[in-house]
Amino acid sequence: RTSSGINAEYGEFQTFRHYFKRINLSVTMVTTTKPTQQEIGMGALAGVCSGYLFKKVSKYAAATAVIGYISLQAASQAGYIKVNWRKVNDKIDDLKEDLTDEISEIALNEDTLVLENEGKVMATARRMYDHMKHNAATSGSFTAGFVLGILFA
Repeated sequence: RTSSGINAEYGEFQTFRHYFKRINLSVTMVTTTKPTQQEIGMGALAGVCSGYLFKKVSKYAAATAVIGYISLQAASQAGYIKVNWRKVNDKIDDLKEDLTDEISEIALNEDTLVLENEGKVMATARRMYDHMKHNAATSGSFTAGFVLGILFA
């Protein structure tokens, strides 16, 4: 090959490189400025599936808890289970005292109630807000899909 052939191939490479840069720039602009249909669709689909499963699982969990409670009551009535109510009441009284002590420590004065972990709560809320704002299309469609999944389960 001659040097002119190499230059011609290099020129074609530069032309393709220019087009690829333009395509990449336009794709980047579209994905950063407008939510794509794929993000909205996947968020909604994931939300519907999550909402549907949440409602179904919570129904079964509630049914299991009720059946367990009824079974324990029946076993207690039949005499299979003996409950030491004095010990239960003593434990509840101890928990009441501990809770009262903790509440009195948290309250600084009569007008204000300052939480010990308020900074952590605010930081978590800020991170959630930033994530929701950054992924608004996906988060919004997921939330809408989740509600629909719960409603139609």
